[in-house]
Formats: sequence, C-alpha cells, structure tokens
Amino acid sequence: MTKQMHAVLLNDYLGPSGLVYGQTPIPEINSHEVLIKVHAASINPADLLFMDGHYGIKRNLPCVGGMEGCGTVVATGNSLVARMLKGKRVAFVSESFGSWAAYTKASAMTCMVLPNSVSDEQGAVFFVNPASALAMIKIAKQHKSKAIVQTAGASALGKILVKLGQAHGLPIISVVRKEEHERLLKDLGNPHVINRHSAHFEQDLKQKCHDLGATIGFDAVGGDWTGLVLSALPDGSTVYQYGLLGGSTTTIRTEDLVFRRKSIVGFWASDWVKTQSIFELLALQSSMKKCIGTTIQTEINQTFPLHEAVSAINHYCSNMTSGKVLLIPNKQ
Repeated sequence: MTKQMHAVLLNDYLGPSGLVYGQTPIPEINSHEVLIKVHAASINPADLLFMDGHYGIKRNLPCVGGMEGCGTVVATGNSLVARMLKGKRVAFVSESFGSWAAYTKASAMTCMVLPNSVSDEQGAVFFVNPASALAMIKIAKQHKSKAIVQTAGASALGKILVKLGQAHGLPIISVVRKEEHERLLKDLGNPHVINRHSAHFEQDLKQKCHDLGATIGFDAVGGDWTGLVLSALPDGSTVYQYGLLGGSTTTIRTEDLVFRRKSIVGFWASDWVKTQSIFELLALQSSMKKCIGTTIQTEINQTFPLHEAVSAINHYCSNMTSGKVLLIPNKQ
C-alpha cells in the first residue's frame, strides 16, 4: 500500500476558504484503532463549526476535514475489538483524524459493522444524527417528559427525531422558520409544527408544550431561540443546547432560572457517549441497527468527489434541509 493518499486538508481555521485538496500520509494506527478505506463521508453542521475553529475539538494543522463516514477496515491494531473488524464494512466517527480522505483511522469502539442491505451512502450518515436522536429520546424518557421540543425541526436530525418519536410514542414539537419546512414535517406525519415567524409563536409554543406535557427541549440554534423555548416550557423544565446555528451567544430570561426552576445545559453527543456504560453503548448500537433503513432513513441530496469539497460544502450550506451532501473518494 502506498504511504500517501489524497485528502481534503484544512490549512487554517477560516471556514471553507481554509481548505485545499492535496496529499497527506496515510495515518498510522495504535492497538485500539482501525485503518479504514473510505467509501463515502458526510458533511455535517459540526464540520462547519470545526472549520471555523468553533467546535469542541481542534486538530494540529494541516489536518483532514470531516468526522463521519463509511468504509472498509483494511488494517487493525492488536486489540480484540479492533481485530474483529478486519475486512468489515463499517460506519465510523473519526474526530481525531478526519473522514474527508481516501483512508482514515478511528477507534474500534466508534465503528459499527453495517448490514449488507445498507448502502454506503446511508452508512456514511448513520452515526452522528441517528445516535444524537436516540440519545435525545433516552434523555427525555429519563426526565419523564411526555413530549420533546426541538428547534431546527426540518434538519436531517429533526426528521429522524420525528420518526423516532412516533416509534416511541413521544410527540415532537418541531420549531421551524419557513412555511415549506412546516409542510415537509407535516407530510412526515408530525402535526406539532410551529413556525418561529408566526404572529403568535410564543403563545402557541407555550400552549403546545403544556398540552402535550413537554418538559424537555433540544435547541440547535442558540441566540434568543433558546430563551424562547425555555420560557415556553412548564416550570422545572430543561433545555439542552446542542448547536450554534444562530451564533455563539445564548440569551435567556433570568426569571425562568430563578423563579421557575428551569435549567439549560449543553449537550454534545461525543461527551454524552463517554458517560454511557459499554452495555448502554451496545444497546444503542443495537437500536440503531434495528432502525436503519426503516425508521432511520436519511435523504441524500448529492455526492461530490473529494477535489470538489468546497463546492460540496457550499451546496450543503445553501439548503441544509434538502438532504445530506457526501464526499466520495473514488468518484471522478
């Protein structure tokens, strides 16, 4: 095997303008890691934050972009878990190295063997959003919430959460900002969609939360959205903020914290996974495998070769609700 590979490299934390297509060494692996030949890699909001330098981790520059993908394990470390993956086609998360490359490395614990019925495209988007959505369902049940509020409701994660909510008997109150997003979610069978720009948004959201018994919210936007959701929820409720789509500053009303016993906490799937036992993680993977291709089915908008990564990112950013955009290393 050659020691060099093609990859999308981030030279500086300047967003897409910091990217170049070039060559870099194929990564070396330790005993708990696997080397993966990448079939397809996804573009997620977390990748946009990472390129801007606002994500929870940074890599030494220059570095490979991306985090999530699908591929075949071609070499492994010496650990038992790693060796069991040799030759397997897996969905993976590679936060330490990156996925926008011909090859990547990942911890064996962040890889999941894919059924033959699952396409490479679905495998490439199988971890980040589905795992987050299942975690949200679990958190809501732990809090005994009878419904969930979620902003950016028409996102890929939002659509998955609606389907999982239906399967688990948990209504999802989806907050959107466009009429076409309302129609999209209602076509998915969700009757609980509220437009942020409607004349009676705050009143309607509060009424819906109380009617359905929602005491948990998940906010992907930030800014004043977080405070509006928190205020709409009943006393004693909690909002989990997991995204920064609207900027890095969140505003909330002090009286909600002081007098109404409400709280706001951060939710980062990478950290949440670390709090789960090995048995809980295996159960999560089992749930994901059962759902893929049925409850969990992500729309793929378009695929691009690695050397067109900047065009792919711009296409993704132009309309994130129209489906996922993937990078395909062997596409010409």
